[in-house]
Amino acid sequence: MEKDAASFVDDVVNEKIEGKSFSKKLSEIEADPAKVMQPVYDYVEEQLNLGKLAYGEVKASDEEVALRLETNLINLPFKDANIISKMMQDQGTLPVNVYIVIVSPWVNKSGLRIDEVASADDYIGNVSKYLDKMNNWVSEHLDMVKENLEKQPEDK
Repeated sequence: MEKDAASFVDDVVNEKIEGKSFSKKLSEIEADPAKVMQPVYDYVEEQLNLGKLAYGEVKASDEEVALRLETNLINLPFKDANIISKMMQDQGTLPVNVYIVIVSPWVNKSGLRIDEVASADDYIGNVSKYLDKMNNWVSEHLDMVKENLEKQPEDK
């Protein structure tokens, strides 16, 4: 699957990328990340099957933590639309990839981590092949969040 960079930038800047958001307490996400994230993985695959770019996310209702799966042409989250716009000018047609993202002040100093999971073409029809990779990634980054939260003073 490929996408024209100019139309992609237009979609990102004008927030035309469809998404689905779920909300859970952080403790629920930590208890069973695979179960909590499965609807996100499935939603993104459904949208790719329709030829659409999309994102799915789970937001913690009680902490600043969002876990996302995004389809993108570049290793940057959609929230960085202006940077994407500058970097993607005159790029032509590029392959679509699937990225896993965590946004939280508790994950690292930048408050963001994003890694490529697979190309969109490889992801479609093969989600089960990537489940361990994605679920381990989520667990590892939630462990970082938990560790950093525990270091915080009680009276935030």
